[in-house]
Amino acid sequence: MTDVNVTPPADGDLLHRIQERYGRLRKSERIVADYLRQHAGSRLNASITELGQLLSVSEATISRVSRALGYQGYPDLKLSLAEGSRHRNAFANIPTEIDEGDSLITTSGNLASLLAAGLQGTQRLLDGDRLERAVEALIAAKKILFVGVGGAASICDEAAHLFLKAGLDVASYRDGYTQTIGAANMSAGDVMIGVSHTGMTETVAAAMRIARENGALTIGITSDAGSPVAKAADVCLTTWNSSTPPTPLYGDFLEGRISQLFLIDLLYLGLVFRSGTETTKHLLATGLALEKHYQSRERSER
Repeated sequence: MTDVNVTPPADGDLLHRIQERYGRLRKSERIVADYLRQHAGSRLNASITELGQLLSVSEATISRVSRALGYQGYPDLKLSLAEGSRHRNAFANIPTEIDEGDSLITTSGNLASLLAAGLQGTQRLLDGDRLERAVEALIAAKKILFVGVGGAASICDEAAHLFLKAGLDVASYRDGYTQTIGAANMSAGDVMIGVSHTGMTETVAAAMRIARENGALTIGITSDAGSPVAKAADVCLTTWNSSTPPTPLYGDFLEGRISQLFLIDLLYLGLVFRSGTETTKHLLATGLALEKHYQSRERSER
């Protein structure tokens, strides 16, 4: 919900202001913000009435967005719009708020703000009932399988490493062949977690469908609740998504990766806190085994 009494910083171009304030906008106001973001760098000739008709929102909504972004009104916002992409970088999937001409320390601050906004957006999208169901399924799981491709596969590997320390029977598969084999051998009481930012990774969706047909519970982590991965999930946990669509195969969506890792860590904490002494025992055993391993290696290297 917009808080018109809170004025955002006067500095920063239009894209930066939208990024900073997007989470506080109402649904109708986000329609306006998304349009502005997609047309940054273009001259906006439409009157406030014409823009409202184009977007099917009221003039009052457009005025609220203008003030929420720190402008005096719609005319002031129109003047700023043409400057919105003046410094936009030419690299696919790099957030438009990050400019290649900035110093690294400035880029550091902008990146930190973007990642924080991604995490906050994912937090706002969390559904408590779905989260509880996912954690309960993981606690009771006989076997857990993480599936992902590309950058998502790295998130799956990290998740498997984390859950393995807690004593769970867990694995991570990153190609369609092994994902299909793993899914075919799942059954009731098992859990498959599919990770895909776009939700369009067909090998992941297909593996989840096979696992579900065999009685396993499927969990999807994706930014698109209407995607094939989401539809193949019994429980879908949604990550925040930029209004600017990513270019396929050209690097990763930076805010998406940190949001996926956030949800993995959240599931892990829920499992650890709810499992009681059994998980604590496994974590202690893991710690002792690793300590002995490294002590033994140090002695052999002397």
